[in-house]
Amino acid sequence: MTKYTERCEPARPLIRNALASGRTFRWPAPALCVLLAMVLYVACLPLSNGDVREHLLHWTAYLIEHGRFAALGDGFSEYAPPYLYLLSLGTLLAPLTGQLVAIKLVSIAGTLFLACCMRWLLAAIVDRDMARRGALLLLVLPTVIANGPAWGQCDALYAGFVLVAVGGVARGRIPLAMLSTGVALSFKLQAVFIAPLVLATLLASRGRWWTLAFMPSACAAMMIPAWLAGRPARDLARLYVAQGEYFHDLARSVPNMWQVLRAVAPNLPYGPGVLVGLILATFAVVLVALAARDRLDDPRRVLLVALMGAMLVPYVLPKMHNRYFFLADVLSFAHAVASPSRRAARIAVLVQLASLLAYATFLVHLTGGAFVGALLMTCALIMTGREFGAKVAPLGTGLPVTPKVQGRTRPALRRRRPNTAR
Repeated sequence: MTKYTERCEPARPLIRNALASGRTFRWPAPALCVLLAMVLYVACLPLSNGDVREHLLHWTAYLIEHGRFAALGDGFSEYAPPYLYLLSLGTLLAPLTGQLVAIKLVSIAGTLFLACCMRWLLAAIVDRDMARRGALLLLVLPTVIANGPAWGQCDALYAGFVLVAVGGVARGRIPLAMLSTGVALSFKLQAVFIAPLVLATLLASRGRWWTLAFMPSACAAMMIPAWLAGRPARDLARLYVAQGEYFHDLARSVPNMWQVLRAVAPNLPYGPGVLVGLILATFAVVLVALAARDRLDDPRRVLLVALMGAMLVPYVLPKMHNRYFFLADVLSFAHAVASPSRRAARIAVLVQLASLLAYATFLVHLTGGAFVGALLMTCALIMTGREFGAKVAPLGTGLPVTPKVQGRTRPALRRRRPNTAR
């Protein structure tokens, strides 16, 4: 039996049971997904919004006017340099397509990259055909379309590298996982949301602690072109600190607990709120990691740990934006494909709806969308916590899940050590 078959074997009884029960998801034809994605992406090309008009178009014009490489040495954008490299390449198409379409094509390329990474991740858990269908279906997820082709954002880029990192942990390729995490961090600081999985991997001794050096090394390597173009190393090192000082809101149309708290108590103090949020986020990372440290032997559990972090950390952190649950959107979909069940499907749907409502507050100026989205995200987080407790361990305990025997539960038996005394 090949290693690939051994990886896929644990998932097959679950898939067969779902097929027998008639509750499995009916997959659309791959050609239909491709055709639908093409139509929707082309329809999104002329769409504009405040971010495109006030930021992305100005950055594109700056790159063209000041030189595609020389401009990288200037701090004309608050976005990280790796995205600006791709935007600079995209400006080569601007004379043919126009600047707006060039920006959208960069985002669409990132979305295609995300789909490829999704296929690679799912291939560690399910068979190749299901992995391919899951990747194609990802292309037409509402938040994926809204984020890249419609909004023109680049969250698919960092999320794709996070999926590679999760797949690396699932396959036991820890150096690859750390490198991918570092590259993801160079695009967006939101890649830190999989910190619980990284910490659990190290606590479980699945990877050496020195492999942590791969993350800052990869992130620093991605900044070298901007440094060679003339941007000061100090500015590059303080990039995310400067981003954190850009605004002073505890929540900005994001479906998390701070959105609800701000609606209930509008005068929440900013400084103490940030401190409390950071403490809660740190506690959440440790809590999930301790629960998962001895339960990473199954790729499906690895994926569930990553999903728990992607939902819990931005839920308790302050200063989040409406797009900061994009990683949760993608991972909840992956979990629904890898572990098909009613609860997994409900989690994916709730996360999609919550994120879409938060997006709508900016894209179509929907009043109250983020607040309603926060309530839906709360429900999704509770369900994810129950899924985590049932398949991994109760949060913070690391205790093994008790198997069911004829309707009852009994503690998992411990192996008795052989008596070597003579």
